[in-house]
Amino acid sequence: MPTKQTVIESVAKVLIIDNENRVLTLVLGEHLKYPEKSYRPDLPGGIVDPGESELSAVIREVKEECGFALDPEKVQPAYSETAYYEKENKSVTKLLYIAYVDERRVVKLSWEHSDYRWVTLEDLQAINLQPFFNNSIKYSIQHKLIRIR
Repeated sequence: MPTKQTVIESVAKVLIIDNENRVLTLVLGEHLKYPEKSYRPDLPGGIVDPGESELSAVIREVKEECGFALDPEKVQPAYSETAYYEKENKSVTKLLYIAYVDERRVVKLSWEHSDYRWVTLEDLQAINLQPFFNNSIKYSIQHKLIRIR
C-alpha cells in the first residue's frame, strides 16, 4: 500500500534591528484556523511560496506585513531548524534572518497583525515567543550573530 507523500514546507522569519538596537516585534491578530495563536507575539515573515527563495520570502513578507522594504544586501541568514510533524505528515524548515535598518521604520500593519513594538534585545529575550524564535534568538546572541551598534 503506497504511503502518503510528506509535505515539505519552509518558513522564513526575520529580526529587524534598528540603529538603537531595538527589534521589531509584531502581535498576531485573531487567528481563526489556530485560535491558540491569536494575539501572540510574532516576528515578521512567513511561509515560503513554491519556487521562491527564503530570502525573497522574508523581503516579500516584511513588505506585506509591515509596509516597508528591506535591502536584500542587509539581510543575513542566522539560524535554521527542521521539524517533522507526524500528525500532518509535514516536514517544516524554519529559518531566521537578521536585518539591520538605519533607522526605526514606520510600520503599516497588515490584516494579520493587531499591533507592533520596537523592543530592546534584553526585553526580546523575556517575551514568550514560539520555541523556534526563542532558540534562534538565543543561538544568534551566543554566537555573536547579532551585533550591538
